[in-house]
Amino acid sequence: MRRLPFILNRAALLALLVLSAVDASGDTLVPHSKDHYASKTEAHGHSSPQGKTMPYRLYSPSPVDPGKTYPLVVALHGAGSRGDDNFKHLVPWVAGWMADEVQKNHPCFIVMPQTKMQWVPVAFNHGSYSLDKRPPSESIVLLKEIVDALMATQPIDPSRIYVVGTSMGGYGAWDFVLRNPDLPAAVIVFCGAGDPTAVDRLKNVPVWAFHGDQDKVVPVSGSTDMIEAMKAAGAADARLTLYEGVGHDAYTKSWKHPGLVDWLFQQRRAVSESCQIQQKLTTEDTENTEGE
Repeated sequence: MRRLPFILNRAALLALLVLSAVDASGDTLVPHSKDHYASKTEAHGHSSPQGKTMPYRLYSPSPVDPGKTYPLVVALHGAGSRGDDNFKHLVPWVAGWMADEVQKNHPCFIVMPQTKMQWVPVAFNHGSYSLDKRPPSESIVLLKEIVDALMATQPIDPSRIYVVGTSMGGYGAWDFVLRNPDLPAAVIVFCGAGDPTAVDRLKNVPVWAFHGDQDKVVPVSGSTDMIEAMKAAGAADARLTLYEGVGHDAYTKSWKHPGLVDWLFQQRRAVSESCQIQQKLTTEDTENTEGE
């Protein structure tokens, strides 16, 4: 892996990691079964103009108030949930955002697509990779089409699109937002990796990365390289939490990390006037078809 052309103050970074390496025992979120999450969502399938398909689950806030828009959480699963059954990926670190504890204060839409392949076709144990050396994968292209379709048909607030990814989905989250830097209001990555040479385009996007410091599947450098690069690029809010003595399953802690939910939903990005007008038209169309 090519090293970055700069070196940050390692002592300062270590201090940050020690401060962030806290235990998640203060969490309040409770994991549920796949059947539970399935019962609260709708199963959908997306087909591209080229005939490619991707299943996804959609959680909608209840109730959806007329004239109101809601955040969208884009949640990407890891390698162990690959398939096309539209069920296997309904695990807490993907679907847990629909918990009552979250929705009572932060009602939102949640889209949970499922891929049979990889979000980014790279070797997981290599960590960081070069974005420019590979085109977007079929899975990333289909994901963008799904998000665009939801934005056009659902009352979604374009200033509050949140992207979350776990492991292989962590690669996908970084890849997706680096290729679409004007889309996310915030990004959360559990045990992932991306291209640290491309983060300048994300320096205004809040990011919180999590990793176990004993991860043998995706090296911890996958997260440290990205956050170091973001800080060097002048990012105002680039966070890294390391779990001491924890391996690749750090995501079982990080999805319910204290303060994470409130941090995510307080983030907003500036949107263009044309985007606001289009969203207003979408909301009006939704209201006009409520009786159909």
